[in-house]
Amino acid sequence: MPTEGLDRLGPPRPSTSNPYAVQADRRSTIRVLLVDDHRMLRQGLRSIIDDCDSMQVVGEASNGVEAIEAVAISRPDVVVMDINMPKMNGIQATQHIKQMFPETAIIGLSVQTGREIIEKMQAAGISFYLTKESAVETLCAAIEDAVTHKK
Repeated sequence: MPTEGLDRLGPPRPSTSNPYAVQADRRSTIRVLLVDDHRMLRQGLRSIIDDCDSMQVVGEASNGVEAIEAVAISRPDVVVMDINMPKMNGIQATQHIKQMFPETAIIGLSVQTGREIIEKMQAAGISFYLTKESAVETLCAAIEDAVTHKK
C-alpha cells in the first residue's frame, strides 16, 4: 500500500509562500469572545468552540465592562454574552458594543427563559438567544448563523 500523503491528515495547510493564502485562511475563521462571570462556564464554552474547526476564541471577559474593552481590543466577529453579571449586565454591555461596533454579532446566553429578558436582549441588539442548557448542542451553529445573518 502506498504511503505517500498519509503523513498529512486533515485539510491542506495554506502555503506560507503565498501571503494571500494565509490571509484568506484567517478571514474564514470566526473570531469569538466569551463573556460570563463564571470561569468554569467560559472554559466549557471554549471547549465547545475549540471543537468547531471554523472558530477561534480570541478572548474572555467576566463582566460587561471587561466585555466592551475586550471587543475594542480583539475585534471579534461574535460575542457570546451572559446576561446576569457584576459591574455591568449583558443587556447594557450589548447596547454599548452595538453602538461602538455595529458589525459585531452578539449571542445572548442565560439560564433565564422569560419572554421579558429575551425581548430586552433583542432590543439591545442580539442576533440570537440561547439558554446555557442548550449551548452544548447549538452554540457552534448559532455562531455560524450570527455571522451569516448579522443584525
